[in-house]
Amino acid sequence: MQPMTSSEPTSPLPHLAKALIEFQSSVPTIHDNAESYHGGFANLPGVLSKIGPALRTAGLVVSQLPEEINGQPGLRTTLMHTSGEHVSAVTPLAINSGKNGTQEWGKSVTYQRRFCLLSVLGLCVGIEDNDADIAEKAPAKPAAKIEGVADKDQPLSKEDREQCLGLIQELSPEGLKSFCQAFRSRFGLSDSDKIAPALTGVKHQQWLNENLKNHV
Repeated sequence: MQPMTSSEPTSPLPHLAKALIEFQSSVPTIHDNAESYHGGFANLPGVLSKIGPALRTAGLVVSQLPEEINGQPGLRTTLMHTSGEHVSAVTPLAINSGKNGTQEWGKSVTYQRRFCLLSVLGLCVGIEDNDADIAEKAPAKPAAKIEGVADKDQPLSKEDREQCLGLIQELSPEGLKSFCQAFRSRFGLSDSDKIAPALTGVKHQQWLNENLKNHV
């Protein structure tokens, strides 16, 4: 991968620095909320949902736009403060060759956005802080078991259901389409039925974990 190029201003950025300190002291911890073949990770929706409120409170905004670097596809990430101060850098995109070039480009952009967001904001998934997490809600409790109902027919906890939805959101457009078709066929849904409302039980989670790899 080519080295990152930067267009950061050379002058001091006191307002941006102060706002970034305020942001880092108030943003909740970002936890893994999805799974891949290599283990758990925080997907892009999970990162954005955690950092959004704290960014706005601190007067910060992050812009991420495509931009070429040395004639190759890249992504420019810019952290801006309401004072006008900003830092900006371009990173190259590693795009795999495939039948659908647009799809491969989109996957690379999504992947790069997550890493660049965490990098420019000085964050790391899973690191606890000493202030913002005190106000976080307690972890969701597992769904209460229903007596006399088989394990596979038990309801999903809120946390498990959100994790399943996060995994589905990481699928490519083609993978999502084939996954939805297979899910509807397996659980007797019509073509017009939405997947999210139907994903409620342990049997759905088990089927998803066994079959998701076939729809990447």
